[in-house]
Amino acid sequence: MPQTIGYHLVKTTYGTWLPGDERGHWSSIFDPVTWQFIEHRKLHPGQPARKELSHELMKDAPFHISNHVSKVIEQTLANCQAESEWKIVAGAIEPTHLHLLITYTGRSIDQTARWLSSRMTTDIHRNTAYSGPVWTSGKWAESITDEPHWRNLISYVEQHNIRRGLGLRPYQFLP
Repeated sequence: MPQTIGYHLVKTTYGTWLPGDERGHWSSIFDPVTWQFIEHRKLHPGQPARKELSHELMKDAPFHISNHVSKVIEQTLANCQAESEWKIVAGAIEPTHLHLLITYTGRSIDQTARWLSSRMTTDIHRNTAYSGPVWTSGKWAESITDEPHWRNLISYVEQHNIRRGLGLRPYQFLP
């Protein structure tokens, strides 16, 4: 079995990528015959009716990361990294999502992602006037075992920062 180098973690802000989105969506499909959710972890094509229903079911407005919130997230991630055995190798904080490439940890990536989400949410609520939901439930977490794939992901994440005029590694939590 290949050795895990690290993880690509993506968190999306609340209400900005709903089930049915025209970009596709990863949410499970509800089967009305069996009354169960099916086809987990599969990219489904956009479905305008499903997106409209999802939007109607939202209890709060979509959340977008402002410059001030980005600074709060940056500080929180720096603090979390200082308390952890893993390191953030690349990161991008976008208005609607967050990319992190973190080195391998013996801990569960699911638990690590939940911990990071919880800490970021707490600090956003503590340091801004916003008190609603910050992140969608779940996350994208990919285990990386291939060095060329890892290098490509670093470049991919850094390109997010370059497109926004921030340089390769604009955040204090990056090497």
